[in-house]
Amino acid sequence: MSALTALYGRERELRRLGDFLDRAAHGHPELLVVGGQAGVGKSRLLLDAAHRARRRGFTVLQHHGSELRGSAGAALRDAVGQAGPPPLIVVDDAESGSADTLFDLIRSTGRAARPPVPVLLARSASTGGLDPAAEASWEGAGGPPAAGLELAPLDGEAVRELVADLLAVAPQQPALLDVAACANGNPRLIVELLEGLREEGRISPDGELVRVTPGRLPARVQAAVAGLLRQLSRESAQLLRVGTVLGRTFQLSQAAAMLGTSTAALLPALDETLTTGVLRLTDEGVTFQQPLLWRAVFEAIPPSVRSTLHEEARRLVPGHDLPARDLASLGRQGAARAKPGSAADDGAGVTGALATLLGSGYVESALLLARSALNGPLPRGEAATLRRVVLDLVMVGTGGAPDGFGPVGAEQARAAVDRLHDGGPEARRAAATALAGLRWSEGRVGEALRSGAAAVGQPVTPDTAAERAYPRVAHARRLVCAGEPDAARALVARVLADTPAGPLAVFGPAAGLVRAEAHVRAGELAEAEHAAREVLAVLDAREAAAAGGPATLQAWALSTLCRVAVRRGDTAGAAAQLARLREFGPEVTELAPVPAAWLELVLAHAQGEHLAATALLTGPGRHLPSLRPLHLAEPGAAAWFVRFSRTAGNPEPGQAALRTAELLAAANPDIPSPCRRRPCTPGPCSNATRTV
Repeated sequence: MSALTALYGRERELRRLGDFLDRAAHGHPELLVVGGQAGVGKSRLLLDAAHRARRRGFTVLQHHGSELRGSAGAALRDAVGQAGPPPLIVVDDAESGSADTLFDLIRSTGRAARPPVPVLLARSASTGGLDPAAEASWEGAGGPPAAGLELAPLDGEAVRELVADLLAVAPQQPALLDVAACANGNPRLIVELLEGLREEGRISPDGELVRVTPGRLPARVQAAVAGLLRQLSRESAQLLRVGTVLGRTFQLSQAAAMLGTSTAALLPALDETLTTGVLRLTDEGVTFQQPLLWRAVFEAIPPSVRSTLHEEARRLVPGHDLPARDLASLGRQGAARAKPGSAADDGAGVTGALATLLGSGYVESALLLARSALNGPLPRGEAATLRRVVLDLVMVGTGGAPDGFGPVGAEQARAAVDRLHDGGPEARRAAATALAGLRWSEGRVGEALRSGAAAVGQPVTPDTAAERAYPRVAHARRLVCAGEPDAARALVARVLADTPAGPLAVFGPAAGLVRAEAHVRAGELAEAEHAAREVLAVLDAREAAAAGGPATLQAWALSTLCRVAVRRGDTAGAAAQLARLREFGPEVTELAPVPAAWLELVLAHAQGEHLAATALLTGPGRHLPSLRPLHLAEPGAAAWFVRFSRTAGNPEPGQAALRTAELLAAANPDIPSPCRRRPCTPGPCSNATRTV
């Protein structure tokens, strides 16, 4: 098999595709969405999946995303409508809304009433990852569960194999692998780079570099990058050209200064370049994904213009770095900066951009970016994190609307922007609150607590007392999970004492639920149940009186009561609370201490429904073992997953949970590991903890 058609370093992804086909063959199909940067191998993976499916007897209906609305879509509808076993639909380069289009086609055949059709999509680089709207369309209407499969760049061993197959000789010189490292594991760019060097006689037949320090990129690479820039908007291309002069990593505010515009005005361009995979966000700023693209964009700027930009950048950022002319040095430079598994890697994507903006004080820009990103396709976990960021900023910015804690509308967001645009104490309080939430979602407990304390400590006046209540509640919740219940109770007492009567109608129940959470963590289940029921009674009474109530707080209370019932072994009581919780949408249940999917899982297992629990962990709840906030909220979660894996004969959930626990321990060396904290007794988590 040639390097152009082989798959390298995709063992994990192939196992996932095998599981996808197994489930479809046994009547449990999925909508599986493959994502990743342009050139990472999504199309190649789909070809392999289609080949494997045909060998297993599937009828494979394979199309390009742009074909679904034309005659190909009609042909697809006719094929799906035929009698017989469900076919496998494979769509490459799927556009935003492709899943909705497919669902409409399938529904028009009457097939929706029969077993769901398995679907494999590869999102185009311009439409990102798993689309929550598409997921709702399928699952909400009886379609198969949706899941995502993100393709990461190739690791070093896979790159070595690719280079060896491409050149038909094992690379003898370290410099050749350093050159390949310029592509940062992107197989398409590796092929373009090495083929270009070979075409120009810069790689010998025995695989050695003829010139160790080539002074320019191959024309083939330059043409590919020129084509990429033509596909981007003018604003995005300008951002890349200015950014490449500022350095491989630069600040968005620096690019805005050079372009004579505001940071907020650059957000659409930033969003486009992040989605296409050219840039990524780290704690240090905006970074070119591959050193090769950094260098290629730099070379594409006319020398005279480049010189002028360089002078401007030098005045703005003294000591900024430029891409090395020698490709081997450029590859080594990029490899030295890359830190796989580091905290910086957690900052990729929109959440990384938000952390950068919030840390720099650009609260208005962060709110606009988060709301903009929520209108497009996002992975399941990232969408939840962004909704929480928006809620944090709006709740601080507005002081809490009467129906507070609920999904944020455009009017509330505008009101928050008006209040936070001046960069004063309220803007700093909002930024610190949202940043604490982001760091908590990444499992950085110490950083989250420091940001939360900074939010609570901002100056306050009688006119802004309400704005201080939300940061206190949010910080108190994290203190409970961090094992500091006394500090949490002290904050809750200050909320009740200092908050004016109007906002207290919202923050009083929230404070009561924080107290209930502290009781749960201490194993004081009777006290936890009493506190949660007391809050729920108040909220239900407000709802019955048509006064409008924070549904998010109702969901939080129900989640707490469900956890208490599970710990007591009261499966009937837990099922009753969970039934009410299911009535709320995901945007309402996100303030609950743990995801509803976790409660579904532990309850199914406690009821002896092991097949249902397994289906949850291989379907909608696949992300749970790696969900860091879950491990922080449930100290025994990792051990629970290990025990479940042993019982189910499936090691993956337990392994993923242990990896997550190890990452949390490494990221928080001064804080006890979640698996070593005092168990929450009694209940399944405590039993799991005793097995560690």
